[in-house]
Amino acid sequence: MKQIVVDSSTLITLLDTDNFNLLFKFFDEIIITNEVYKEVTNKSKHKLTIDTYIKHAKIFSQSITYDEFYEILIKRLDRGESESIVLAKKLQLPLLIDEKKGRSVAKSLGIGIVGLIGILLKLIESNKITKNKAIEIIKEVEANKFRLSDNLKALVYEFD
Repeated sequence: MKQIVVDSSTLITLLDTDNFNLLFKFFDEIIITNEVYKEVTNKSKHKLTIDTYIKHAKIFSQSITYDEFYEILIKRLDRGESESIVLAKKLQLPLLIDEKKGRSVAKSLGIGIVGLIGILLKLIESNKITKNKAIEIIKEVEANKFRLSDNLKALVYEFD
């Protein structure tokens, strides 16, 4: 069973662009923190979708302990990122996160990280989506104001 802890920004972007189901082509379960749940469902249009997946045991919302580790992280990152990093470390699971600072902190703590481009590459490699579909998704998320570096996009555009 493949599980991953997911931060809010990529999750919101995938929901906004109707590409959310991509995550379930690669992961069986998505784990989010209570704060990420709040951030994602703050847009009421996403609440029904997230709650439906929680009801069907595909997404799990989990609380964290606000300990010294969290208190250190919250000084550098937002609540959702801090909680996600704490939970990924505790559960020893990879973390889906795209914000540069959050990725850097997670990496420094030995947490396996993946971003949207990494997910797209894994899906192409496993023949679950085509390269053209991945490029289409990149264009959709960028039109939704999700920023991706040219270097990362090149990994998909130049994929053979």
